[in-house]
Amino acid sequence: MDRTGIAALHDLTGRVAIVTGGSRGIGRAVAEAFAAQGARVVVASRKADACDEVVAAIRDAGGEALAVPAHLGEPEDAERLAAATVEAFGGVDIVVNNAANALAEPLGGITVAGFDKSFAVNVRGPVLLVQACLPHLEASGHAAVVNVVSAGAFLPGPGRSLYAAGKAALLSFTRSMAAELVGRNIRVNALAPGPVDTDMVRNTGEAGATSMARATFMGRLASPDEMVGAVLYMASDASSFMTGQCLVVDGGLVPAR
Repeated sequence: MDRTGIAALHDLTGRVAIVTGGSRGIGRAVAEAFAAQGARVVVASRKADACDEVVAAIRDAGGEALAVPAHLGEPEDAERLAAATVEAFGGVDIVVNNAANALAEPLGGITVAGFDKSFAVNVRGPVLLVQACLPHLEASGHAAVVNVVSAGAFLPGPGRSLYAAGKAALLSFTRSMAAELVGRNIRVNALAPGPVDTDMVRNTGEAGATSMARATFMGRLASPDEMVGAVLYMASDASSFMTGQCLVVDGGLVPAR
């Protein structure tokens, strides 16, 4: 394979990608990278102004994008997001389920409301969005789903068991989706980031972020841009023989444990 052929493996020209949680952190980095690779990108997150900001940046860079404010904890928003995407761009080729809820309640203090809120966003939302997009993914010819889980899915999560369990559940759904959808030519994989320099990690406080960084072999937080290569690989033809897998991009967090 020559240089042109290798470059073509990651080319997303003409494809339509939905990125949830796309207004900041990993989601924004992925949305901007997909657009740079030629995809038409739908940026979804709860805040309309934040979505608009990312879309403006993509358009200023010469890309094509659409903002669709959506709360993936609300079941009807998955259907609305899929419909808006198809109305604007005519189909769906890629879904990146990146939106997440980091609600922390300790065992003994887990509430029904907290449990429902956490799993609604971290598990139910991604599953319902894939279901809403199924007919369009099936028609794609290049269909790929990337579910963003967490290295925490493989580790104990004291005080954060709702989040860790939800991400472990989404990883299980990833494998089941891959098995069920392979006959429709839809590939489904997962990314498990370690500690990344995002609002979610910063919200744990300086001590929390420092502790997470030190827990990795590399001794630091990742930049959101360092997650782009793995997501682009899984979403593009570069990973055409890969499904049901999880790439752990964690700076060595899991093996350090």
